[in-house]
Amino acid sequence: MDNDVAPAEAQARRLEQVYEHLLAELNQPEVRQRLRNAPGETGWSVMQILGHMAEMIPYWLNHCRTLITAAGADRPPQFGRSLDAPERLEGVERGQKAGLDELLHLLKQEIAIAAATIRSLSPAERGRKGRHIRRGEMTVADILESFIVAHAEEHLAQVRQTLEHD
Repeated sequence: MDNDVAPAEAQARRLEQVYEHLLAELNQPEVRQRLRNAPGETGWSVMQILGHMAEMIPYWLNHCRTLITAAGADRPPQFGRSLDAPERLEGVERGQKAGLDELLHLLKQEIAIAAATIRSLSPAERGRKGRHIRRGEMTVADILESFIVAHAEEHLAQVRQTLEHD
């Protein structure tokens, strides 16, 4: 298997596994009544986490697409956002208001699109570069790993931790 295909497949599969693990966690009968409880004043509820995940996956995937289409630019395009970005906060708020089944359906769709995109990118596309507003130069592969796959895995851990402390 080509050296860059293996990491792409591994990333796509890890992302799909996040959804599988979320389903296993959230299909526990004793969990459903606790999904909107936030751990403390600054913590997010499970529903807020899911809302953020459904927003952040396409957000970062769109940045990857932008970097890929900007090939040949004099300088790598700048990308990123702050923690108080309106679209980020809207995703969190939407999660708190949405129904679980609706949110899981949306998240499943976004993960399927992202996994298919990850699998379809050529090594050259994965190597395209941009400049993150805080982290500096990153490739599309770096963005996929840091801001989509590992980020989703971190939020899975956050869901588990939130449910443990409730």
